Amino acid sequence: MPPKFSRGQLLALIIVMEALLLLVATIWCWIAKIDLLPVLSLNNPAILLVGVGVGLVMAAFSFALSALGKRFRHKFPFFASFEEFIQETLAPIFSEVNPLDILLIALASGFCEEVFFRGVLQNQFGLVIASIVFGLFHVTGQKKHLFYVVWAALAGAMLGSLLMIFNSLWVPIIAHIINNWLSITMIRYEIGYRRY
Repeated sequence: MPPKFSRGQLLALIIVMEALLLLVATIWCWIAKIDLLPVLSLNNPAILLVGVGVGLVMAAFSFALSALGKRFRHKFPFFASFEEFIQETLAPIFSEVNPLDILLIALASGFCEEVFFRGVLQNQFGLVIASIVFGLFHVTGQKKHLFYVVWAALAGAMLGSLLMIFNSLWVPIIAHIINNWLSITMIRYEIGYRRY
C-alpha cells in the first residue's frame, strides 16, 4: 500500500518533483548548449490535434489494459499487474484530488516531463535510451508492477516518435497532458476502474 498523502501534500510533492525535473533540464541545456527554442516553437498549431488524438488513444489503451487485467487476471498475470497497480497504488494516491488538481497535475507532468525526457534526454542519448529512462522513472519498487514500467517505456517511445515526426515538443506535451488528465480523472472518479 502506498503512503497516504493529503491532497495538499500530494500536490506539493508533484509540483516540487516536476519543478526539479524542469530545473535539471534547464541546467542541462545550459551546460550542454542545447537550444530547445526550435522544438518549442509552434509554427503549425494544427499539429496539436495529433497530440490530442494520441493522448486519447493512450488513455484508451490504459483503460483497455486495465479491463483485460480484470477479465483475464487468472490467465495472464501481466495484465493483472497493471490493474493491481491502478487499484493498489494510483487509486489511493489520487483519492482526494479534485478536477482542478487533476488538471494542474496533468499540465505540470506533461510539460516538465516532456521537456526533460524528450527535449533533453532524447536530444542527448536518442529515442531508445530516453524511453527506457522514462520507463524507469515510473518504477514503483515492486516487481509485480514491472508491466507498468514497460508500458511507460513504450509510451515514452511513442511520445519521442511524435517529437521526431513533427519536430515539435508541443505534440508530445499535449498527448502527455491529455493522457494524464483522462487517466487520473477516470481513476479518481472510478470511471471504468471500479474495484473488483
